[in-house]
Amino acid sequence: MESVLHSLAASEINALTGLVWLVASLLFGALAGALSAMKLAGKDIGNELALMMGSVFGPIAVIPGVLLGLVVLKLLGAP
Repeated sequence: MESVLHSLAASEINALTGLVWLVASLLFGALAGALSAMKLAGKDIGNELALMMGSVFGPIAVIPGVLLGLVVLKLLGAP
């Protein structure tokens, strides 16, 4: 656990820190998608359904962007 925290603090990109960033982006993407869907369609289809649909479709845009960003940072030689 200490090694993972040290790698994150040192901004090293390896498989374990990449997985941590991927899980964090998945959670934030689901939260942002749920809140956006509730704001946009909550009155039309109901808040509960909008929250469920937003939390499913929110990460669809986030995950490829984060994966591409991690690959580019690794190829550019980020520490």
